[in-house]
Amino acid sequence: MMRHIFLVFSFLFINFIAFTKSDVDLDSIDYSRTGDYFPYVPLTEEDSIYYPIMYEVELFVNDLYDLDISNNFFTAEITAGVYTDYDSIFTTQNGDVFPLYPYDYISIETKDALEDYVDSWYYWGYDDDEKYQNFAYELNYKNVFNHKWNLREYPFDEQLLKIEFITPRDTSFVSIKEAVNFPPSFNANMDNFRDGYKIIDISSDISYFETPYEAEFGPDNIRKEVGTKLTFNVLIDRSGSYLFTKLFGGSFCAFIISWLAFFIPRKEFDSRISLNLGAIFGAIGNRYFVDSSLANIQVMTKSDVINYICIILLVFNIILVIVQRNNKITWPFFEKSFNAMVFSAILFTALVLTVVYW
Repeated sequence: MMRHIFLVFSFLFINFIAFTKSDVDLDSIDYSRTGDYFPYVPLTEEDSIYYPIMYEVELFVNDLYDLDISNNFFTAEITAGVYTDYDSIFTTQNGDVFPLYPYDYISIETKDALEDYVDSWYYWGYDDDEKYQNFAYELNYKNVFNHKWNLREYPFDEQLLKIEFITPRDTSFVSIKEAVNFPPSFNANMDNFRDGYKIIDISSDISYFETPYEAEFGPDNIRKEVGTKLTFNVLIDRSGSYLFTKLFGGSFCAFIISWLAFFIPRKEFDSRISLNLGAIFGAIGNRYFVDSSLANIQVMTKSDVINYICIILLVFNIILVIVQRNNKITWPFFEKSFNAMVFSAILFTALVLTVVYW
């Protein structure tokens, strides 16, 4: 009896040790280097390549143009530096050739291809500069990019133009990030950048996405690859002061003309009304001018609000003129034309400044 119990415990102990050892061995295996699993390239301990292969991206914006509000796109001409620890071709100890050109793994997300689009890579080889001792590549690129314009703050709006570098290969194999020693920059003297805009800053962020492609990463480990997206955010600002004067100069002149009506004697009622009506038509015409500069944008902007304020307060000035004419309506404060004009001016200025700075 004791012998049977001893045999059972011995059997369980041996299997427990074997099971534990098996777990340790399995956990210590780097399946990505066996060649049997993703990325399916057999590597030995002597092969001096390690996953993930990192590409660092430097962005320089040469030019921005065709900032198309109605069709939601912009055109950019950029130069990208790409840096990596490995040469363009890596030959393993087994004699397998492993291409590592960045254009095999990195693409740029665009709207459409221009007829004269540019997509050219250059290989600069090993860069032994003190700042960056890596293999260097350069991409010259020009194309159309998607952008959903947010014009609620127009003409004081800021836009975040996105230039996105994508690698659909799994993060365990290839990854991209902003170059550590070369921050993004831009050409301060662009030839085609629209007047009234300026670049404030360029930042970057990284996100991940699931691809439709499945791969086997180890025993009983089949999943879809997870790609990396490096987004450079180009923050541009509209120089609102110049555009503000251009857009609303007509409405402000109309309002000043309306104030002149308070200097006309009350007995000249028809002249006072005619002057205010002319100012209203001028403000309405200015509103159509502003609308034409924004094409068919279905959103209420700050410019719309300011135009409506102008028109409504011009109507209010007419009401004040009628109050001064009609003896049955008693608003003592507005009996004096100077009081009416000052009140109208203060109300107009306060409302416009509230819209501009809110």
